Amino acid sequence: MGLMENVRLAISSLKANKLRALLTMLGIIIGIASVITIVTIGDSLAASINSEMSGFGARNINMYLEQKNLITYNENGEEIYSEYEAPTEKDFVTDEIISDYKKKFADDLLAVPLSESAGSSTLLNGRIKADIEVYAVNADYFKGENVKIISGRALTEKDNDELRAVTVVSDSFVDKYFKGKYTYDEVLGKSFEANIGNNTVKLYICGVYKYNKNDGEGMYSSDGKTSTKVFIPMSIYKKINNKSKFKKLIISLLMISIFMIGCTKFNSLESKGYEYFTIIPKENVDLNEFLNKTNSYFSEAYKSNKKFEPTGYSMESMMESTNKMINSIKLGISAVAAISLLVGGIGVMNIMMVSITERTKEIGIRKALGAGKRVILIQFIVEAVIICIIGGIIGVIIGNCFGAIGAKIMGYSVKANIYAILYSVAFCMAIGIFFGYYPASKAAKMNPIDALRYE
Repeated sequence: MGLMENVRLAISSLKANKLRALLTMLGIIIGIASVITIVTIGDSLAASINSEMSGFGARNINMYLEQKNLITYNENGEEIYSEYEAPTEKDFVTDEIISDYKKKFADDLLAVPLSESAGSSTLLNGRIKADIEVYAVNADYFKGENVKIISGRALTEKDNDELRAVTVVSDSFVDKYFKGKYTYDEVLGKSFEANIGNNTVKLYICGVYKYNKNDGEGMYSSDGKTSTKVFIPMSIYKKINNKSKFKKLIISLLMISIFMIGCTKFNSLESKGYEYFTIIPKENVDLNEFLNKTNSYFSEAYKSNKKFEPTGYSMESMMESTNKMINSIKLGISAVAAISLLVGGIGVMNIMMVSITERTKEIGIRKALGAGKRVILIQFIVEAVIICIIGGIIGVIIGNCFGAIGAKIMGYSVKANIYAILYSVAFCMAIGIFFGYYPASKAAKMNPIDALRYE
């Protein structure tokens, strides 16, 4: 007897006992549906998290100043938490350290974007007000941040080296400040005056970028309109800032000499440095290895600092940890849900035993007509497998529906796991073979004379 004939006989048997067959499948259906639902929701959650993190630059290394020895141990091995201290300007990462780092890792680096807030201004052009937030940046900033240049160019290293008073502004600023008189190409080379520190600086437009309200530019100005960012070379800001600090120093010294009021504190003429910054490696660089090298470099550079050192982390490493955690949760819950598959398998075996008992005479007749043990064995194994496969398919459909509904309710984009579906169907076949073998073997070993005499 061929396979198709066995399948036909199995389907006929199931049709004859529809309710019993459905109840037999129920454990399989519940188990598979539960597993598929959990896997679908878990994968949808992981995909949504990964998508969100990727938007922040998954391969970027985010550096921050971390307090050393925040956790220590006493003689009993108990953790002692030190009081957190905020870093001061002398702890910040200087331009010199970053410059040395860039030289040392030039082959692995794409960019080290740096930025400092240089203040805000409300510009007047007749009755028109345009509010801006001025940011001093290096040339690397435009490689690492989501700034889309639509006209002109971004700031360059040469702009910083030559102290060029140039700026990159938003299309929104151009439309508002220039009242639509110029196109984005025509506005290049035009100028406006902005307050930077305590100084008014004439800036020439060298580039226009596409304003995106979702990129953190949502600060409301005095007239209820949103401010947009304008970018200037970091060197210009530092020059202006140092002039302001020099003035303060002169005033302080005059006050000391004239009024003899003692030692007045004043800030260093150097830039305060950076408490937070981002490092962007090249695509072909092993991120974990590069992260370890970066942390080792800054640890060595800060070995004389007793309180702080820059420490880096990446979204990609966080994504890996998150995915591992989600997978562990999925595995744990799926293992619990899979118990119903075991129960379903036992149910299949039980029903097959009942079916064999009911069909003893049929087995006897088939053996009397020449059917061997192998034929009878395959017939009932096929029947058990078909029960499990049909139950598995129904479970997959229900599981995908419930998983999609659950993901949508939680606000995640639905992500079906094709491997989970294939594994589920294969597992159902395995269950059918495993739990169907014993009843099938019992049927195959029946004596045809005893089977024919069975009442």
